[in-house]
Amino acid sequence: METNEIIALFLIIMPSGYFVMINVIYYLAPTIKYEEFPEKRFGKNNCTRVAENPNRGRNMKPIVTNLTINEIQNNLKNIIANMQRVKIVNEKKGFIHFTQITPFFRFYDDIFVKIFENNGKTNVWFQSQSRLGLYDFQINEKRVEILFNELKKLT
Repeated sequence: METNEIIALFLIIMPSGYFVMINVIYYLAPTIKYEEFPEKRFGKNNCTRVAENPNRGRNMKPIVTNLTINEIQNNLKNIIANMQRVKIVNEKKGFIHFTQITPFFRFYDDIFVKIFENNGKTNVWFQSQSRLGLYDFQINEKRVEILFNELKKLT
């Protein structure tokens, strides 16, 4: 085989393989609409949770503020709107479930935010989890940290 033929074959096979891989990933991990914040973390190495039963989270604690649930939820929706490759899957008062897709392999990650009142203060919990795999290379940790820091600036 000549070099040009090898390059042409490579240019045909690679995009086809990538397309198949993306569709297999989507098939293995379809989007499920959650109605409420998860009761527990998804996994030890592919989930970051800043809530009761925390996991990772670099010493972040749930946010406690004097703002109302609606104010926090509107602030979060603005933060989410400025993130890349996101889609809100479900939203109701005090709860947001959205997904974010990783750039190259297009893995879907689920992010949950719970906003509720306790003792006259508004509390905010976060959880970000990968749908597939045993390790997330700290992507969920970074995502929660961004949401946490951006919201903290507004409270």
